[in-house]
Amino acid sequence: MISPAAELMDADLTTLDRTATYVETQRAVATTAARLADAARNAARAQWTALKGGVAGEAIIDPEALLLVSLWLLPRDPALRVTVHDWIAQWSDLLSVQRTRNLAKAYSGEVQGELRAVAVTAQERGKDFRWSPIIKGSESGTRTSSAADSDAEAADGTLDDGRMPVERAALLVLRFRMALGVGARADALAYLLARGDAWSTVTEIAQATGYTPSAVRRALDRMAAAKIVLMVDDGATRYRCDPAPWAALLSLQAPVAPWQYWQQHFTFVATFVEWADGVARRKLTAYAITEGMRSVARKFRPTDDRDGLHAWDVAFRDGSTLAAMDAALAGVAAAMRSAA
Repeated sequence: MISPAAELMDADLTTLDRTATYVETQRAVATTAARLADAARNAARAQWTALKGGVAGEAIIDPEALLLVSLWLLPRDPALRVTVHDWIAQWSDLLSVQRTRNLAKAYSGEVQGELRAVAVTAQERGKDFRWSPIIKGSESGTRTSSAADSDAEAADGTLDDGRMPVERAALLVLRFRMALGVGARADALAYLLARGDAWSTVTEIAQATGYTPSAVRRALDRMAAAKIVLMVDDGATRYRCDPAPWAALLSLQAPVAPWQYWQQHFTFVATFVEWADGVARRKLTAYAITEGMRSVARKFRPTDDRDGLHAWDVAFRDGSTLAAMDAALAGVAAAMRSAA
């Protein structure tokens, strides 16, 4: 049975007051969605430029996040298709197939279809047969549990001499994967270096990198035993990695490039834009639209900074104004632009 509230939210516009508030809310949603989509497209474009040898941005690139948002952007930027497939043919062995599949669950069915085409390219042109489960659209041949967080032993292990160097700071994840294998170990180390002197818990690292907490803990404990990362246990086990010696060893700029949470930013943009498209098609009240905006935004964590998280929560608290929410969302777009 449909509740009275739901009936009101979906009521025909002829029964609703077409107030200035309603028009303002509709316009704000459409404008914000376009702004976020443009920022994601510009960030993706800048990162592909860096991966092809152009000028690199400031933040570390998350390769699986970049791949998936690019597939989502294809209807808006069809030229990305050639860029994606050419890069995958050469670099697929440094991507985690399982992590790609896990992150892809946040996207629509259209992205899943494009991902299968990418897997075909990886297998046929890159000779990387780890991607076959995606082509088949099944779980067959894919390891489960914590072992699925590492593709290192499944990779071909051969390097294409034609690939560009990976010394630049923005390519730190790919550089560590090349040296340490594809999996939680390389990504967790890159994340800790990007965090500088800050201590991080397993939960924080798992949320940032997209691996399971058990895989992250196992990787970090091994690196801590080898004195590669530092560990403290004062009731909550935390880890950090001193970036200064690594910056000297790897010829990186100090401090190491920041971690931008591209996975979270890109999936949030896709979720928000698709929600906004639904708002444009449905006949909702201004109240229903603002509540929907709060619901979408509250699932997004734009940073690991406590003050930043508090400001985000305040912007989308019950009763917050449309202007406050719009300003917070504009900040997300600005952060993507500045880091790209």
